[in-house]
Amino acid sequence: MTSISAMILARNEEKNIRYCLETLRWCDEIIVVNMDSSDKTAEIAGEFTDNVFFHEKVPAFDIAKKFGVEKATGDWILLIDADEMVQCSLADRLRSIAEENSADIVEIPFKHYIIGDCVRHTGWGYTPLPRFFRKGKVTFTETIHGYMHSVRDAKILRLESHDEICIYHFNYIDSSHFVEKLNRYTSVEAHRLYENKVPFSYRQLIFSALYEFYTRYAAGRGYKDGARGFSLSVMMAFYRALTYIKLWEKYQFEDDPIPARYEKIRNGLLMDWRTKKQ
Repeated sequence: MTSISAMILARNEEKNIRYCLETLRWCDEIIVVNMDSSDKTAEIAGEFTDNVFFHEKVPAFDIAKKFGVEKATGDWILLIDADEMVQCSLADRLRSIAEENSADIVEIPFKHYIIGDCVRHTGWGYTPLPRFFRKGKVTFTETIHGYMHSVRDAKILRLESHDEICIYHFNYIDSSHFVEKLNRYTSVEAHRLYENKVPFSYRQLIFSALYEFYTRYAAGRGYKDGARGFSLSVMMAFYRALTYIKLWEKYQFEDDPIPARYEKIRNGLLMDWRTKKQ
């Protein structure tokens, strides 16, 4: 019989992870990679599986998924996050696909809940992602939001996009939660651009922000999601702008870090006071 492993990468997810794990009991194995959590994430995970592994905290969690996948022993692997849940109908469909040997990689539709409700447009929608795959048919890199790559001969199956077969994703709770994650991800992306020696330009900063807003709100029909769609489009435009602002900071202060610069100014002020006292 074909075996299926579910792999979760989590950090401080005590509010979410139990809901996720309850929908994974159909899997033959559950792997949880604990990213140095300071809450009860690991303790709750231990109620569902003995396969709880520690991984040091890294800026972009997704790039550490290779570690968890290598721990899995199943023929097939389901990647899922702690803030996601699997429908019963989806579980049956995935088990059937694995048994039929009809594909190597399955792109699963998502139903995203962002700031209190389901988002149907604005670049989210059903967004099928390759989350279920035969072991060895996907490789991993350290590129944020582009960490998974299918091998050349892999047969890919995209499931139909509708509410009956999808992963429910309980994403950003509110704008504060969005900005919290935005800050982390933009730092990682800016570092990647810097490492690849991508030059900073005002043109690219402005163009990337405007283009992001256009693709989300106009081309992506974000206007159909009302104020939520407009707000998400604006925040994603800021995401692009902030990435390039952080890239500028890296080039601007690579030889003269800001803490050192401030230290010189502070010491200069103290020197004035010492001279005055004399």
